[in-house]
This record gives sequence, structure tokens and C-alpha cells, in this order.
Amino acid sequence: MAGSRRDKLGSIFSRMTGLLRSGAIKEEDRPIWYDVVKAYPPKPKPPPKQNIPNILYPEDFVRVHFYNTYSDPGATRLSNETVKSIQQRFVDQYLALHEEKSVPSDQLFKETVRLMEEQGVKLITHEQKKAAAQTPQRRDRDRQLQSQQDDPISATFVKSDPKQQPGQSSSSKVDLQSLFEEPR
Repeated sequence: MAGSRRDKLGSIFSRMTGLLRSGAIKEEDRPIWYDVVKAYPPKPKPPPKQNIPNILYPEDFVRVHFYNTYSDPGATRLSNETVKSIQQRFVDQYLALHEEKSVPSDQLFKETVRLMEEQGVKLITHEQKKAAAQTPQRRDRDRQLQSQQDDPISATFVKSDPKQQPGQSSSSKVDLQSLFEEPR
């Protein structure tokens, strides 16, 4: 229910009590659970704890920057504790460079990326991953969908031939308006 006020108006028990008092629900029509809850009310909720500190570690900021820049390198096998994930290796390398203080703090991330690539780790940015996912067929389909969105009145749909070879663009277009016209 959109815009529900159920959490703001009190418990179901208090609302049922109000309905019984006002006469909107007759005493004999009350729900079975009402008498049980009235006899054994639930324990009151403890007040929410205040002043819970946010626990942030220095490597949290490195991880955030890593995930904002690079795509997820894939699954990590958690059963093998001797092998660290690429993300953890990146964080360890970053913190090691930070402790050495051999690299200026504004160049730490770039230097860590360079060292990881020297070790043979292929880091793929989000843009590179998106560009690699764009095959020629997908680009054609995306352009066609975009043109249909730009001109909805002359929108057409394409019936593709299942025997069609990849890269071929033999498709038949059907005008949607002709589908809705009454036969003469």
C-alpha cells in the first residue's frame, strides 16, 4: 500500500482497541488473538542505543576508491586462505607504500596500480569493461532502440531470422501502425 501509515499510528493491538471502543467492530466480532494479547501483552521494546560509533579503517577508503575506479575482478575462493584476493593485495600494496612514505600521498593510488600491473595483475576500469561488452551486433541493436525511442510514432520492431549469421543485418521491419489499422 503506497503511503501506508501503519507504523506511525501504533500497534495493531492499539488500533483494534480503538475500533472496539468506537463501536466500529462489535465485541463478538473481535479477532481471536485480541484476548490473548490483552492478557499477555508483549514486552516493551528497549530504547535504541545512542552514540554507536562508526568504525572506519584506513583501508576502507582505499577499497572505496578501488571499486569506484575498477570493476570487480571476479569471484574469490574463500576456502583457500593462503591466496589473497586482488582487492586485498591492492590494499596491502597501497598501505605498504603509505608506510614507506617513498611516494607522495597524492600519487599513492597511481603508483599502486603501476606496481600491481608489474606483478601481472590486469585491472580493468569500468569504462574498459563497458567498451568490451559492446559487440558490433549489440551496438547496432542499441542504435536501433535509440532511434525508436527518439521517434515513437514510426516505431518498428525487428523480427530477426534465427538462421542469420552474426554480422549480417538482414531483418524485416514491420510498421506498428499497420498492425492496429482496421482491415478494409
